[in-house]
Amino acid sequence: MLKRMTPSTARRLVAEARASRLSDPSVRYPPWYLHRWHFLPEGYLSRRSAAGYESVIRTLYNQARERRLLRALAAHVASFRPASVVDLGCGPGRAIEALADALPRVDLTGIDLSPFLLERAERRTARFAGRVTLSHGSALQPRFEGEGFDAAIAIHFIGHLPEAAAGRAAETALSLLRPGGRLYVIDHAWHPRPLQRVPLIEERRFNAGLVRFSVYERASAGTTTGILAT
Repeated sequence: MLKRMTPSTARRLVAEARASRLSDPSVRYPPWYLHRWHFLPEGYLSRRSAAGYESVIRTLYNQARERRLLRALAAHVASFRPASVVDLGCGPGRAIEALADALPRVDLTGIDLSPFLLERAERRTARFAGRVTLSHGSALQPRFEGEGFDAAIAIHFIGHLPEAAAGRAAETALSLLRPGGRLYVIDHAWHPRPLQRVPLIEERRFNAGLVRFSVYERASAGTTTGILAT
């Protein structure tokens, strides 16, 4: 799914990304991000690629059943009654929109490395002004560490990272949670579990078993405990 970009293409795309109104000039793109992700020649660093992701790739990821998956996620998160949720690798903001609809009193934060995907998320969540915050940056090095979110979600994000980055992303996600906070990870079932030494509190399968929905809990700073649901 990954193919390298030429250095000149990568430089051009980074320069164009920096011109986006939502771009943070201090953001540095890791080498693994500067690839032709998932059939998109410009990765996620162009408006054309952001449109291609939303219209084609996203549908393929979810076997055209994204609404069902997001309804299940929103219902599960709502039953936990969080006050704050962070979406890591939030993309065009579809999960944030679903959660904002289902949880009218919850503050939501989305972070993504693509300012062009964030542009789409901003338009999609404009009606939730004051409740949704979008941040341009890496979910592996977020700038809001220590805020103590009640819940974090990562949808088709961790499993698509290189192995070392995936482990860091999962551990970072847990570090953003308050004690007792929950991490919801949705990925394809063939991706390795990012937190193999962390007990699950629940796991479900969707889309004929192709999508794995995992829920972890942070019990205390630096540790997690839980029971695998049956």
